[in-house]
Amino acid sequence: MKLKALSHYNGDMDTRFGDCILLYDTTSLVVYDCGHIQHTEEIKKFLRKNNLISQIHIIISHNDSDHTDGVESLMEHLHSKGYYVTLYSSLYLKSARKVLELLDDGRRTLPATKQHILETFDNIKDIVEKAQEYGFSIENATVGTKVLSGSIVGPTEDEFAGVVAQAIEDAKTTKIDGETVMNAASVQLKYKLTNAEIVLLCGDASPTYLHRLDNYDLIQLPHHGKLDSAKEIFDTLKDSYGKSYLISDNTGSGATSGGSDKLVEYMKNERYSPALNTKNGVISIPANTYGNNSSNRTQGVKLGEMDYKF
Repeated sequence: MKLKALSHYNGDMDTRFGDCILLYDTTSLVVYDCGHIQHTEEIKKFLRKNNLISQIHIIISHNDSDHTDGVESLMEHLHSKGYYVTLYSSLYLKSARKVLELLDDGRRTLPATKQHILETFDNIKDIVEKAQEYGFSIENATVGTKVLSGSIVGPTEDEFAGVVAQAIEDAKTTKIDGETVMNAASVQLKYKLTNAEIVLLCGDASPTYLHRLDNYDLIQLPHHGKLDSAKEIFDTLKDSYGKSYLISDNTGSGATSGGSDKLVEYMKNERYSPALNTKNGVISIPANTYGNNSSNRTQGVKLGEMDYKF
């Protein structure tokens, strides 16, 4: 599989486009998050240029709008074109009983807990219901779930059940290890790329929930390149300088949306190799075939400057 992480559009640094990372071969496409309707438009272009693709797999890492806002428009298009689609998400209702046990205050019922889950994780609820309407396959993104040749590696059921319980219990926005409860237990995907690198995609996950990091060659630094999260990952690794890193920074000017500027400066000062960063343009691994660039990776192709080729 090849990887392409989509980027800002026409130099727009004010709009929060969110994450959208594509994994693909000649017949299949995996879409990891689709945070803006503009991502849907780019995926449409991609599919027109890659007309042998018939299978689409969509993974929702977590409920936040900058990871989900383009998903329904994407599914509408795929349904209209007759693609075979599978949707993967944490189906929280399947763990409602475990969540109820964690709350365990003697006042809540299972039906009420399920209703709280649907209200709290509203974006995922709407997406799953729309996928059901279209007749798409829906998979619970539990550890070990296969996504073509890749697999879901986190979070564990205990981890995301704990997140759900805390989200229900707290009336205000709270955090787990510095991440909001929505972010902390993002669905994590492991994939082996065409160049033999093993990549971990992790959305906005709390580093506490990322396991066996030394097994990966390329690690997505969570929450759009948030410095504290990245430093925690560096400290966990046996050889942090021997890894490559990917940052999906499409946060625009959102002051509380993560953002990679501080991390970029930190990595420079600590003499890390620069992370592949979508703030500089579309990331392609292996590199695209256009131009004279024969390296294994491409970074910095600005959307709108050229009709880039997948």
